[in-house]
Amino acid sequence: MTFFATVEHRFLPLGDGGAIETEPFLKAAAQVIPFFDTLGSTAFMPVKSDINGNITKLTKKYNENPEAYKTLQMIVDSEIEAKTTKASGSATDALLWLKRALEFILVFLQKVLANEQDLTVAAGAAYSASLKRFHGWIVSGIFSLAMKAVPYRKDFIAALANGATEEQVLKDMTEFVSVFEPTVTCISDFYKAKGVDS
Repeated sequence: MTFFATVEHRFLPLGDGGAIETEPFLKAAAQVIPFFDTLGSTAFMPVKSDINGNITKLTKKYNENPEAYKTLQMIVDSEIEAKTTKASGSATDALLWLKRALEFILVFLQKVLANEQDLTVAAGAAYSASLKRFHGWIVSGIFSLAMKAVPYRKDFIAALANGATEEQVLKDMTEFVSVFEPTVTCISDFYKAKGVDS
C-alpha cells in the first residue's frame, strides 16, 4: 500500500459553504508531516517542526471550545472579532503558516502528477508558489540547499510506494490531491476574503 493509502486520517471533502471541520483537518495535516521524509533531506526538518508547532497551536485553540471552534473558519472569525489575529501565538497566524506549508506540498505533488521528471524543478516551483516570498534570505538559503537534495523521481516514487507500482502511487496521489487541493484553496480564499492573508 502506498504512502497515501496508509494514512489513517485523510482530508475530507468540504462541508456546506466550504466549511472545514477543525479536528479532522488537524488530524489529516499531521499525517502529511512524514511526507517530508520521502524527500530525503534533513534540511526539511524545520518545515516539519513548523507544521507540528502550528498544528499544536490550532489544537490548543480548538480544545478551548470544540463547539465554538468546530470549523477552521469559526476559529479565524472569532480571532477577527476579538482583534487577536496578529497576537503572538494566534491560531489565525498558525493556520496561515500551516496553509503555506500545505501549499508547498500541493504544488510539488501537482508537478509530479504533471510528469515533471526533475524533482529539484518541482520543489523550486512549489517553494516559489508557497513559502519563498515570506522567508528571509537565511531561510531561503536553507530551502535552496534542501531542494537540491531532493531525490530522483524514481527514488521518490519508490519511497511512496511501499512495494506498490508507480501506477498505483500516481493513482493514490491523484485521489489525495483531488480532496487536498480544494481544502487548501478554500483556506486561501477565506483568508483573502477576510483580509488576513499576510
